Amino acid sequence: MIRIKGKKDNPMGSEDKKFESYFHRAHHLAEELLSTYGKNLSLDENGEFNTFLKENHLSGKLVDRLTSAEIHREYYDRLAQEDQEKNLALLLERMREKKPKQKKLRIWYRVAASVAATVAFVFWLISEQKEEKYDDWYSQVVTEQYTQPTLILENDSSLILADYAREAIVNRDYEIEKLQENTLKYTTTGQSGSLRYNKLIVPRKYTYTLKFSDGTEVILNAGSILRYPVDFAGDKREVELVGEAFFKVAKSDKPFLVRMGENNITVYGTQFNVYSRENHDLEIVLVEGSIGFKAGNQKEIKIRPSQMVVRQFENGEIRVKEVNPKDYIMWVENMFVFKGQTLGRIMSELSIWYGVQIKVRPDQENTKLTLITNKDNSLDEVFKFITEITGVEIIKIGNMEYRTE
Repeated sequence: MIRIKGKKDNPMGSEDKKFESYFHRAHHLAEELLSTYGKNLSLDENGEFNTFLKENHLSGKLVDRLTSAEIHREYYDRLAQEDQEKNLALLLERMREKKPKQKKLRIWYRVAASVAATVAFVFWLISEQKEEKYDDWYSQVVTEQYTQPTLILENDSSLILADYAREAIVNRDYEIEKLQENTLKYTTTGQSGSLRYNKLIVPRKYTYTLKFSDGTEVILNAGSILRYPVDFAGDKREVELVGEAFFKVAKSDKPFLVRMGENNITVYGTQFNVYSRENHDLEIVLVEGSIGFKAGNQKEIKIRPSQMVVRQFENGEIRVKEVNPKDYIMWVENMFVFKGQTLGRIMSELSIWYGVQIKVRPDQENTKLTLITNKDNSLDEVFKFITEITGVEIIKIGNMEYRTE
């Protein structure tokens, strides 16, 4: 049994008056915004915060992120429990160790004083972790930095799941059990408080299954990250995805939401596949049930079983078409199924699964082919199949690098 432990507090250090002023202003602005949401007021009614936004000329996308009610409510309990003086001392100590230049301090202040970013910045410096922001989660990071499935707990500690057989990871009000190879099950054991998030990272050559306490099951493909609350408290069930996953959502009065940047899926009990990889079209295939897809501020689109909604990466255009869902979920059965897919798309998927880089000649990118094969086959065997079908040769140019000819 593994118990989650908190981090030790570091002793108080000397003060730096300039940064102390920045630090306390940041917390004040964060509390102002939390108060605005707590009273169900519009941001337009918070004059101090509006003045701050105008003074700093923040971009629309950044403002949307910084002024998200959900983000601030997520941090609310943590902020309320923070000892600001202790955190300030720790921040100053870290800054002295890194000896930042004055110019960098001014740049960091512009970020730090940006309300929610500041709160996340404080947590980041304390834990020596990068700010958790959806836009920073890339499949490339998964395939290059992780070699085994890894669970990131809410206190930012990392667990390499291969190191645990059937041991339970226990917190005060929930338990995570490794049921079998590559499967985790969450069970609620007590009254939940504020939302706390775990993150599952699945690298190359792996798939992984999550079973939530409400009965929902998610299977993650290689090169994917899922961020999710340990318990679905509140009035909705919401997760964030980068990569590819197959969802079997348990029916509930609470809607289930999958967020992929500015794209959202809302469901109430259904099965569907989501393909959301960097620099690729977003694809959602519905197997059964009903879902609504919403891109940014656009109108929601309702999808029926055996339909796929595609949002094009290049221009954001959205289209819906009829498909055979089985062709898009066979990866769950350890199969590659590419029917009429482009060579560029196929090579991208092979790169993620096998953890290599494959450069496709521009004039070959849109060559279409059908390929069905087991994912246990070696990369050389798969390359051989592709060459036999298309006549395209694939040569090795480095340790983990290939190109087509």
